[in-house]
Amino acid sequence: MTASLITLVLLGCMLLWIRAWQRRSRMAIGVAVGAAVALLGFPVVLALGRAEHMPVWVPALPFALIAISLFGFGLLAWFWSED
Repeated sequence: MTASLITLVLLGCMLLWIRAWQRRSRMAIGVAVGAAVALLGFPVVLALGRAEHMPVWVPALPFALIAISLFGFGLLAWFWSED
């Protein structure tokens, strides 16, 4: 039952990705890059979850990543803006 549910979810995600590729290839590339980053970051999150002592910076990490990414998007918008 669990394997069939996982298979259906993966097939659904693949169909959504194919549809995104047909509509906007940039969005599909962004989804693929995001999925790759998530797959690479998953072992790090598992290792932190099994740690005996939680580092102080771990709870604030999502807020820091969001702030840094928004700052980066702001810089890109500033440099790429039309005069």
